[in-house]
Order: sequence, then structure tokens, then C-alpha cells
Amino acid sequence: MTLSAQQFDLVLALNNEHKVETNFLEISDLERLLGRAYFTKTIGELDAFLISMSHNSPHDGINFSWFKKRFDNFAYIDRVVTAKHARKQGHAKNLYLDLIKKAKADDLKMVCCEINHTPPNPGSVAFHERLGFELIDTADLSEVKTVGYWVKQL
Repeated sequence: MTLSAQQFDLVLALNNEHKVETNFLEISDLERLLGRAYFTKTIGELDAFLISMSHNSPHDGINFSWFKKRFDNFAYIDRVVTAKHARKQGHAKNLYLDLIKKAKADDLKMVCCEINHTPPNPGSVAFHERLGFELIDTADLSEVKTVGYWVKQL
């Protein structure tokens, strides 16, 4: 999916409002992510968005690389954000289901992601568990950040 200039600006702004969970992006960072993406989708004016990679994406993020070293057939959720005004409307679930549908159609074997454990993100853990994701490992990324690596087999 190609974003319009307006959508691009809105995705960048929404991402950066949630930089603690997703990491801050410069314009060039978002351009690079979108250029490498396997699946990108937005909802509404910008109620929510999802950007994912596949095992074939030329991506170099630390968490993507963790999965790439261990698995050879997957879709990786790089980031998903729902705007505060649009929460509790099922947008994140719908984005995930759309990605899962595409991944199955492309014969991918799993969808994977990481979730912050330090600082904790219990809402995200509960969300992923409801969708059938399982925690398979954790990694300390810094003195103040630990992530869990999660997968959903397709």
C-alpha cells in the first residue's frame, strides 16, 4: 500500500505520539520502513495503522533480525498504533486479521512480533494472547528495556 502525502504525515505523527511503545521515527525512517514493508494498512482518517515485514524484507531492525536468525518463513509486525480517540473499536484486531489473511494466502507459516516487558505492556500481552500468539523468548535490549518475542503459527 502506498500512502498519500497526508496519510504519511498522519502515520508519522501518530507513531511519534506513541514513541515509547514504537520508537520515534524521522521522515526518512518512515520512508525506509514503508519501502521495505510486506503489508501496510491504515484505518479511517488515521484511526490506526499497521506496518509489517516478511522474511524476505530487506529490513535490519534488531527485533526483526532476531526472528530472521531463527525462522525462514514469517510476517513480522514492525508497528501497530491505534489513536487514543479510536481505541476499543476493534481496529488493531482488524489490522492483525487482515495481515494474517494475507500471510496465509502467501503461505507464510507464522506472524511474529515483540512486546515490551520492561517497561511492562500488559494490555498488549492480553491482546496478543487473545489472538493466539505465544511468548517464545525474551531479550534485554538495554538496562531499562526488555522485550518478549511472540509468534502465532498459521
